[in-house]
Amino acid sequence: MQTRRRPLMLASMLLGALSLIGCSGCSKKSDPPSGQVPESSAKSAAPADPGELNLLIFPDYIDEKIVKAFEEQTKARVRLTRYDSTEEMESKLAYAGADSQYDVVIMASQVLPRMVRRGLVRPLEHAKIPNLKNLEPRFSGPGFDDGNKHGVPYQWGTVGVVYNKKKLPNLEPSWSMLLDPQKLAGTFVLLDEQRDMLGAVLKYKGFSSNTSKESEIREAGRVLKEVKKQAKCLGFKGGVGALEDVKAGSVDMAVVWNGDAQKAIQADKERLAFVIPKEGSVIWVDVMTIAAKAPNPELAHKFINHVLTPEGGAQLSMYTKYASPNAAAQQKLPDEDRTNTLIYPTKEVSDRLEHHRDLGEAARVFDEVWTDVKSQ
Repeated sequence: MQTRRRPLMLASMLLGALSLIGCSGCSKKSDPPSGQVPESSAKSAAPADPGELNLLIFPDYIDEKIVKAFEEQTKARVRLTRYDSTEEMESKLAYAGADSQYDVVIMASQVLPRMVRRGLVRPLEHAKIPNLKNLEPRFSGPGFDDGNKHGVPYQWGTVGVVYNKKKLPNLEPSWSMLLDPQKLAGTFVLLDEQRDMLGAVLKYKGFSSNTSKESEIREAGRVLKEVKKQAKCLGFKGGVGALEDVKAGSVDMAVVWNGDAQKAIQADKERLAFVIPKEGSVIWVDVMTIAAKAPNPELAHKFINHVLTPEGGAQLSMYTKYASPNAAAQQKLPDEDRTNTLIYPTKEVSDRLEHHRDLGEAARVFDEVWTDVKSQ
């Protein structure tokens, strides 16, 4: 999202390793909804110190109804801290002692291994998250975070271009419309998210978005630095900010995440459109994690379990307009969302998408190139 982002393959994803959504699962009618306390227990328990849940998350990435339902259920308070990019999230979490300030951290799945190596997130206690059973199998098997050892999928989506189709009625569905100085279709804003933006450029150049080849990564940086010099390029912004510029008419197009674009298009179908360029793009998955020194890990596990209920998962995706990895939740989505190809891409589009992976040592080069691009 979101960022990230945010933060990722359909072809390979939908076939196996880190992919996405699914189908159903209901609890017995006589049982309370998963993660909820029976009414009789709620009356007798009355904890003296219900606590506070501190959530670190992208802007506009959770429905207030989900938060309020959780607060009513647990008698706890949820405090949100927002960040605009994966880099900002890492900075917040890695700052001295910061991993003791947050409970649940929503982050891009590709950075999770690095956060684990740095000791910034803790292993999850699966016994405290019974609704893990609702995940689509491709998100809960050994191909994903060693069986969700540290992260639980939250939402997934793609990266593309939202544009004003009245100003650009004959837009070529290619990354060249904003990456080739000779073919710039109109004014535009680039996405301020390292892996998503560099990944898009790498796909444009015919490379893997997960390349470890330094020459290819530096070529992507060169492309961005060159296009950044053009008068039609109005800089970098987070997905929400970039989208707002297109909605306001101050730019003609912007690189954004598909869910943000979908919400805007619903409100202005006559003027706005979204496209995933023909060269392909990336698929990202964002995950729920618990900070290493979370002040309230018990409440953190309850929150993750709450989001994984069929109702909670459906409410989340109806609000964000991103795809759900929650199989049970998907069955509760309205048909217009479940069949929307902007949210769940067709196989033809999926075949051109690539899932973000952990870069290992190559992450250093990505970081260096991105810093160079942004500083020019």
